[in-house]
Amino acid sequence: MNTPDDRKPTPDDPPGERSGWRSLDVLRLEAEWQAQERALEQERRGVPLDRADSRLAEYRLIARALRAPAMEPVPYDLTAQIVRHVEGTPAVGELLERWLLRALTAAFVLAALSAMVAYGAQWTPAFADLWPQLSPASADWAGLLIGCLAVSLAWQGVVRLMRQESGGTLGLA
Repeated sequence: MNTPDDRKPTPDDPPGERSGWRSLDVLRLEAEWQAQERALEQERRGVPLDRADSRLAEYRLIARALRAPAMEPVPYDLTAQIVRHVEGTPAVGELLERWLLRALTAAFVLAALSAMVAYGAQWTPAFADLWPQLSPASADWAGLLIGCLAVSLAWQGVVRLMRQESGGTLGLA
């Protein structure tokens, strides 16, 4: 049961199993290898391309691509170049884009305000029903929320002023 197979091969056995025969897969791989080597040699010698053998043409194209450098080397001061680009003044296109975005925002706000003026009388009762009835205790929480927002906005303004005065970026958010 656990002994090696010592039977004699028969003519019905597949070629890979018979002694003295090479399997078809090995023959195919050998043919591919030879085609790759022939393409590499023809590419080195500069032999004109044979249009009849498409497989050889593909291998020559691969050999030509592998011989060419993939890309330019990375500059030594790449990080410094990126920092200069990021910290530099914005390009004319970026400034134009900012102003167009501001104009579009202003037009949208103007359209929203004009819609509120035109249709506000019809909308007001519907929105008034949505508001919950506030208790006097909720006014304390609303005041606390408004105070927190005011302190946060004031701190952001202080940080902006400190950054402008120092001319750089500080470690503050």
